[in-house]
Amino acid sequence: MPIRAHADQELGTTASRRTRRGDFLRAAAWAITEGLHPKAGDTTLRVARDLAARLNADGQVAYCRETMWRRLGISRRTLERHIAVLRELGLLVWAVHGSRTNTRPAGSGEWAGTATIYAAVVPRAWDTALGHRVSGHGYHARHIGYTDHGRALAIADARRRSTGRGRRDAPSCRPNHPRPTAEVERKKNNTRTSRRRRHTRTPTRRHDVPEPYRATPEQAAHAVSVAAWIRPRVPWTQAEGLRRLAFALRPWITAGRSAADIAAELLAWRVPRRPSSPASLIMARWRERADQPPGAGTDTCGPAAAAPAVPPNPAFRRAMELLRARHLSAEPAAPDPPGFVIRDRILASLAEAERAWRARTPETCRTLAEWEAVCDARERSPW
Repeated sequence: MPIRAHADQELGTTASRRTRRGDFLRAAAWAITEGLHPKAGDTTLRVARDLAARLNADGQVAYCRETMWRRLGISRRTLERHIAVLRELGLLVWAVHGSRTNTRPAGSGEWAGTATIYAAVVPRAWDTALGHRVSGHGYHARHIGYTDHGRALAIADARRRSTGRGRRDAPSCRPNHPRPTAEVERKKNNTRTSRRRRHTRTPTRRHDVPEPYRATPEQAAHAVSVAAWIRPRVPWTQAEGLRRLAFALRPWITAGRSAADIAAELLAWRVPRRPSSPASLIMARWRERADQPPGAGTDTCGPAAAAPAVPPNPAFRRAMELLRARHLSAEPAAPDPPGFVIRDRILASLAEAERAWRARTPETCRTLAEWEAVCDARERSPW
C-alpha cells in the first residue's frame, strides 16, 4: 500500500527501518517487481541505484537534483516524480528538508540554499516477505534474525548469487607468484645451473638525524623551552610548530648561543613576512653558515684589513659592560611555564574572584542591584 501522506515520510514518523546500500537496492527491486506502485518501473530503479551509489556511512544521501537529472539523462519533472514514488514505497524518507533561504551573509552578492538530505530505508512489508525478524519500530528498528521461512530464502538467495562466478581454489593451489627460471651455461661439455644471487641490503635507519641536530631528551626539552621563549618575540616564526622550531634551533643552542642572542639574530634577518616554513629557513641558514670556510664572513678587501686593531678606550669599555649587564638581565633565568600551567592559573584566579564576589555582604555592595545579583548567583549554585 503506497504511503501517500507526507507526514509519514519523515525520518521520525516513518514505519520503515534504516538500511545500507545492498538491502536498499534489493528492496527497491522487490517492490518494483511485486508491482506495489503503479508508476514504479525501470527508471525508478535507475534513480535508486544513483542514490545508493552516493550513500554515506549513516545511510543518508544529498538529493542534488540539478546534477542528478542531467546525469541520468531524464527531465527534472521525471526525476521528481520517481523520487516521490520511492518515498511512497517506503524506501526514502526526509532527513533534512531543503530550503531556498540564502545561507550566505547579507550583502555578499552570493546565494546558496540548504540541501535536501534523504535517508535510505526498507519497508516493513519487505521484512515480512523475506522472513526477517525485526526489533523495534520505525527508523531505528534493527534486523536481528530470520524465521524458518526467511532462513531458507536467505540460503537460496546466497547460493543463487554465488552461482556463475567461477571456481575458486585455495590460495596455495593457484600459481600467484612468478617462479624464476634457471640460467643454463655450457662450459667444458658440462651443464651447470646457476642460481640467482639475492642481494640483501643492509637495513638503514629511516630517520637518521644529522649530527648537529642530535640531542638527548634533556637537551630536547631545553630546546623546546628556548623555542617557546623565542617564538613570541620573533614575528615570522610564530606560524611554526613549537617542536619543529626547537629542532631547527638545536645547532644554535649546542653552539652556546643564548635565547636572547638567537632571537636578536633572527630579528636581524631579511625574511618574508610570512615564510611558508620558518624551521626550514633556519636550517638552511645554518647549513650555509656551516658550509662557509673559516674567515669567509670577515672583510679582507684592501690594505685596511691587515691594519692592527686599536684597543678600546675606557668609555667604550664602560658602555659595553653596561650593555652586557642589560643583556644578561633581559635574558630569562628560567623558561616560561607551558600553556596548560598558565591556563590553570588563570582559571584558578577567576574561580577565586567568583567566590569572593559571591561572599560579599550587603554592606560591601554599593547598590541594591548588586546585592540582588549576588543573591541570585547564590540561589543558582548554593555550593
